[in-house]
Amino acid sequence: MGEARATEIPRLYLGNGQGGFQEVAAEYGIGQSTLPMGSNFGDLDNDGYLDYFLGTGYPGHEALLPNVMYRSIEGEHFANVTYAGGFGHLAKGHAVAFADIDNDGDQDIFEQLGGFYPEDAYFNALYENPGFGKHWLAIKLVGTYSNRAAIGARIRLVVQSGGHQRSIYRHISSGSSFGANPLRAEIGLGAASSVDLLEVYWPVSDRRQVFRDVLADRFIRITEDSDRIEKIAPHSFELGGER
Repeated sequence: MGEARATEIPRLYLGNGQGGFQEVAAEYGIGQSTLPMGSNFGDLDNDGYLDYFLGTGYPGHEALLPNVMYRSIEGEHFANVTYAGGFGHLAKGHAVAFADIDNDGDQDIFEQLGGFYPEDAYFNALYENPGFGKHWLAIKLVGTYSNRAAIGARIRLVVQSGGHQRSIYRHISSGSSFGANPLRAEIGLGAASSVDLLEVYWPVSDRRQVFRDVLADRFIRITEDSDRIEKIAPHSFELGGER
């Protein structure tokens, strides 16, 4: 018999707001061994809470695990929706990207599949999001003094949720390991049909832009040196054909 090998389990570090962290993976329901090679974050159902997908690409033949999707439940814990959502592909996963590929307001998922060895080769996968009937806002930031791609810029949105105000935070980056998300911020708003406050912070110029009463369900552009929001209309299409 082969020698048993211990595997690491995931870690989730929750900030206490004072510079310290507490490890809470088990409490959040993600303490299972998954052996990921690639990963990324996105919002499956446009509720404003980030979900994440793991491409289980461990290179050796001795390990074969399905790719894993975790959905955030209001930021309090995660539910494993691998099989409910049809994500449990057995081919080894690497690059993962969340992106609204067809420009219909929800994020689809692309995954590069196939292992290290030739016999592990496989086709890539594209998962089309059926939509969940929630609101969203897609924001393209354009830097002028800062870098044009706006990498590093931070976004805060304040919306009404269940009779209470809630803040949603995003920053402009490519996402996580292996693969890359778009630099357009695609943000779920849940039941909120408008944004009470939209704030953009540019760390290079130390400039803060504030906009109020921004309507949801649209694509917009904000330029670093401008005091207005531009509405844009990207081409939408059916995956597999014109819309």
